Amino acid sequence: MKLLRFLLICFFALQAFKAYNQEYSVKGTIIDSLGTPIEGAHVHTSKIFTLSQADGSFHLSNLLKGAHQIQVSYMGYVTVDTLVKLSKDMTFNFKLKADTSTLGEVLIKTSSVEKTTVSRELVNQEYLQKEFTGSLAKSLEKLPGLNAMEIGAGTSKPIIRGLGLNRVAVAENGIKQEGQQWGADHGLELDGLSIENLEILKGVGAIEYGSDAIGGVIKINNTKKPSEKGLSGHITALGKSVNNTIGSSLNLNYRGDKFFYKLKLTGMEYGDYSLPTDTISYLNFKMPVYDEKLKNTAGKELDMYAQVGYMGEKVESLLSVSNVYQKSGFFPGAHGIPSVDRVRPDGDTRNIGYPYQRVNHFKVINNNKIYFEEDYLEILLGYQENKRQEWSLFHTHYANQQPPVVDPNLELNFELATYDAQAKYTKRFSNQHTTSVGIQAKWQENRIDGFNFLLPQYTSNNFAAFATHEFKYSKKLLYSFGMRYDQNSIDIDRHYDPTLYEYLINAGQSEEEATAYAERSPQVDKDFGSFNVMAGVRYELTPKWTLNANAGTNFRIPTAIELGANGIHHGSFRHEQGDVNLDPEKGWVADAKLSFKDKSFSWAVNPYAYYFTNYIFLKPTGNFSVLPHSGQLFKYTQSEALLSGVEVEVEKTFFSKLRTLAVAEYLYNKQITSNRSRNYPLPFTPANNLFLETGYTLWQENKTFQAVEVYLNARLAMKQDQIAQGEEVTPGYELFGAGVSGSIHIQNVEARFNLQVTNLFNTKYFNHTSFYRRLEIPEMGRNIQLNLTIPFGNRS
Repeated sequence: MKLLRFLLICFFALQAFKAYNQEYSVKGTIIDSLGTPIEGAHVHTSKIFTLSQADGSFHLSNLLKGAHQIQVSYMGYVTVDTLVKLSKDMTFNFKLKADTSTLGEVLIKTSSVEKTTVSRELVNQEYLQKEFTGSLAKSLEKLPGLNAMEIGAGTSKPIIRGLGLNRVAVAENGIKQEGQQWGADHGLELDGLSIENLEILKGVGAIEYGSDAIGGVIKINNTKKPSEKGLSGHITALGKSVNNTIGSSLNLNYRGDKFFYKLKLTGMEYGDYSLPTDTISYLNFKMPVYDEKLKNTAGKELDMYAQVGYMGEKVESLLSVSNVYQKSGFFPGAHGIPSVDRVRPDGDTRNIGYPYQRVNHFKVINNNKIYFEEDYLEILLGYQENKRQEWSLFHTHYANQQPPVVDPNLELNFELATYDAQAKYTKRFSNQHTTSVGIQAKWQENRIDGFNFLLPQYTSNNFAAFATHEFKYSKKLLYSFGMRYDQNSIDIDRHYDPTLYEYLINAGQSEEEATAYAERSPQVDKDFGSFNVMAGVRYELTPKWTLNANAGTNFRIPTAIELGANGIHHGSFRHEQGDVNLDPEKGWVADAKLSFKDKSFSWAVNPYAYYFTNYIFLKPTGNFSVLPHSGQLFKYTQSEALLSGVEVEVEKTFFSKLRTLAVAEYLYNKQITSNRSRNYPLPFTPANNLFLETGYTLWQENKTFQAVEVYLNARLAMKQDQIAQGEEVTPGYELFGAGVSGSIHIQNVEARFNLQVTNLFNTKYFNHTSFYRRLEIPEMGRNIQLNLTIPFGNRS
């Protein structure tokens, strides 16, 4: 009896224990705002993880009674974080919202969920397809704080808050784009029509990207998974009248159970572009512009992008391979001594003659993400090979120089190979605290060739470690902190030119001076180290009012061109010389953004300030170089500097159909020296400007036409008389444009279109940051452009 009593007590105790620790399950579906099921969304608690299926369904089992934090996330959508109390099996249906919001179908802004202290802008693929002008940076100029440094009709590079060249980093899938960023005549080797999402970080939000990110980072995200199984994609066509551009792009996606594939092809060809003038003045020399077309500015581009991705329950992996090929001509009057004979028409406005540039950028990126219970690990690997060449009929400034036996017309050749490896571990300790730590390593080798010399041969490497932490104090208050340490080394090869030495000796120069000039680049082996910190806060004063503020230090490692350049830079008609004693740029940055957003009205004001203890820039020395046809000697130097400004953006929609937009930018900067009369502004500073646009929606919904909008816009640029030494004052200007955009639906075929006219009145004006500005070459004339996109298959 005692044994039976004991067994009964054990049985009832076990049943009570099981009842108290009952295991339950949570199931449901995940859809987007249109009701489309989302496959591959991450659903997890602190212990259990799963992915949603093709129909959007998910199932979490073996959950004990009590409270559980459930998080649902999917790239491109707002993360849902909710607390549930389980006392039985439960069903939940989650609707995810896109992580960007559209303002008038033009600007896609940061009023999204992924709340952050950083000042940033977001645009999606639809915006890029609509606004694409032939180059990425030029297509982003409607965004606050963004300007483009143009090099002809198909090439440009970005300027953020007056900072460009090596002060703005461009990254694709986490890997920084590495080319010859230092050159004003070098564009971005990227296919703007293959970009899926793009994010612009300003100021201290770029701490994870290190050197070259003082102004900010343009983050290109080509990691989007096709949302439905099967084949999908779109075709985009582009036509421009200003240079008779013909271009098209094909994007294909295929998704299976665990794998997905993408293929993107873009081709573009254009002729000499039109100018609203028949005469230009270069070095006080008048040159005709025959038929108002700038000779030899034609070009072509051919891009390829392939990607394969794996979606596992705990592991995601993505392999991307791309190649961008560009070839474009230089205006012959921009190279060497002005000559009327060189700019006479050759009878073909689409051929590419001497001089021209040819660039090929090959890139492989591998993204890996491994999920754990409350954390994940990201591993990024990258390889890039950038080949940039400038071709020109062999010419010599020295009587004793002979043409090379191989490729005698290859003037400059740069081959830059870059290897990247990164790892970042992110741990979520609670709803309030999330920490990321990472390490990065990069190795580069730059090889040179050609009958001219500008940039030395070098190798460099960089090792860095960083940590960031986010503290969500409450639903309204978010803090962020970060720190980073970089250790960089650069080894520049000595380059000695015996031909130049012989020429200078024969010209009567002393042996000492001839030797100094003939050593075009000394042997340099330098190490740099830098530690930087940042802090930010985001406070939601009310549901409509938000304040973001950030402050921190910044740095930039001097480039090989700044340390070791010593030669004539064509198009600038000057001798540029580096300084091996330059130190890394260091400084402080602070910005604040106050924003208001209602259903039909929003505005934001974003003041900022940068202080540099040793800003690097190219400064005229007041001396003329002894090199023939070289002009004045310019030397890279350093100075204290202050850069400040404010960005203002206002948008208002009236009665759901009339959209108005205003974006204004004011910049002020200067060198800070002991002599206040020598406190010149910094070079390549965009003029203060204002962009205005208004659009009226004709049809919100119609069987044939949808969201058709007619719009007018204007860009007003002030006179730029705050100029650096060696720059010219640029007059102000007013440009006007117009367009119509929307969608056409005919049976089962949809086409998105944007027909626009820029420089409507064929105004003659100058862009202060243009490569051709110092040649007194105005910007392009009137342009009529049509962008047409036709999606097909399952929508991605």
